[in-house]
Amino acid sequence: MAPLLASADVKRMYHPSDLAAMDPLVLMKNLDHVRMTSRRLSYILQQQVHLYTPEANQLREQIDLYVDAERQIEGEMARRRIRA
Repeated sequence: MAPLLASADVKRMYHPSDLAAMDPLVLMKNLDHVRMTSRRLSYILQQQVHLYTPEANQLREQIDLYVDAERQIEGEMARRRIRA
């Protein structure tokens, strides 16, 4: 069985310098977008796709990408002390 990807192996949606340059309002909008998208993909995975199909694995990878983007944005907001 292949090992799970470490968080460093997951492709990043945002480059840290791009996040640092974003306006606070844009950061909050992007945070809302990645949260809604990851939850929508999770719902699709739970309701409509068999757990062992290639489509399910692709959905899991997309969910990981959005969850990582959420953490990136939250980290940048915390660095700037911006509250959502």
